[in-house]
Amino acid sequence: MRPAPARFAASTAGERILNDRIATSRILKKSPTRKTRASVPAIYSFLLAALLCSNAAFPNVRSLVGVQSSAAKPIQRMVAITVDDLPGAEPGTHHAIGNLKELERINRAIPAALRAHHVPGIGFVNEWKLQVDGQRDARAALLEMWLDAGMSLGNHTYSHPDFQTTPLDRYEDETIRGEVITRALMSAAGQKEKYFRHPFLNTGPTAEAKSAFEAFLKDRGYRVAPVTVDPSDYMFNDILGESAEKKDKELGEKAKKEYLVYANIVFAYEEQESRNLFQREIPQVLLIHDSDLNAECLDALLTQLEKRGYKFISLDDALADPAYATPDLFVGGVGISWLTRWKLAFGQNPDYQNSPEPPKWVQQGFEEIRSAHAKH
Repeated sequence: MRPAPARFAASTAGERILNDRIATSRILKKSPTRKTRASVPAIYSFLLAALLCSNAAFPNVRSLVGVQSSAAKPIQRMVAITVDDLPGAEPGTHHAIGNLKELERINRAIPAALRAHHVPGIGFVNEWKLQVDGQRDARAALLEMWLDAGMSLGNHTYSHPDFQTTPLDRYEDETIRGEVITRALMSAAGQKEKYFRHPFLNTGPTAEAKSAFEAFLKDRGYRVAPVTVDPSDYMFNDILGESAEKKDKELGEKAKKEYLVYANIVFAYEEQESRNLFQREIPQVLLIHDSDLNAECLDALLTQLEKRGYKFISLDDALADPAYATPDLFVGGVGISWLTRWKLAFGQNPDYQNSPEPPKWVQQGFEEIRSAHAKH
C-alpha cells in the first residue's frame, strides 16, 4: 500500500530521520492496546472559544490553536477534504438508507459548500444505500451531484463492514460490490475511481490480513485514503439528529457550535503532531461525513480553516507529499489518525491518551443514542 521509505531520501532533514529510526522487526512485535484517550471536559470547549475572542489576552492560546495575528507571518497550510458514507450518513447508526428527500437536500448542500470554497473534495460511497426499490436511479443521481460539482468519488465498501470482525474474503467481496455503480458514473464523467477508505478506519485485524488486503487493493487499482484529522463529526450529528426529534433547537445549536470548536482543537493537535514527526506541517487529510451536520456547518468549518491559513487541495496533491510514504505499521482494532500510526515507523509508541476527544456530554449522548438504536 505504501511506497518504500527510500522516497524520504529527497525530503527535508527532519524526514530523513525516518530511515535511521525504523526498527521494523521490533515494532511489528508490539500489539497496541485499544484506544483509551483522555477526555476533554465540556467546559474546555467553552473556555477555549472565549479565549479565542480576545486579541490582547492569552496570546499563547491563540498561538496554540493556530489563529493568525495581524503581526504574525501567515503559515500556508494545506488540507484535503474527504467525505464518508455517501449518499448519506444518518444519525444514530452506520446502517440506514435514509429518506430520499433528505438525502437530496444534504447532497445539494455539501457539494455546493465545497464548490463555493473551491475545494476539490472527494466522497466515499457505500453503494448498498443506492439499492432501494423504485429509487435506484434517483439515488445514483445523488452521486452525480458530486461529480457535476467537480468532486471525485471513492470506494467505502458496499455496506460499511468492520474489517476487525469481517473475514478477508468477505471484505474483498464488499469492496468489489461497492464499486459497480460508482465506477460506471465516474467513467461517464471522465474520471477513474482510485481511492479506498476503510470503514471505521480499521485497516485489518492482523498484519497478515492487512497486508493481503493492501495487495488486493493494489491489484484493483486502489490506494488507501489515509486520515490525519478526524473531528468525530458523527457524534455531533447524532446529537443534532436527536435535537430534531425532540424539537430542541437549543440543543441543536449547541451541538453545531461545539463541533466547530472541537474541530479547531483537533486541527491544532494534529498540526503539532505533524511538526513533532516531520519538523514541519504536512498537508492534512480531513475526514467528515455526508450528514445533516455538515450540510448545515460545512461552510462555517471551511471558513474556519481558511482563517487558520489553509489552502484546499486534492487528495492526490496531499498524498504526493513525501510524508505519506511513511509506512503504516499499525495493527489494531481502532481507527486512529495516520499521524498516530506513523509514530511506530519512527520508533515511538502510539500516544492515544493525549489526543483530544469531544466534550463529555457529546460522548455520553452519542453512546446513549447508539445504544437505543441497537435495541430496535
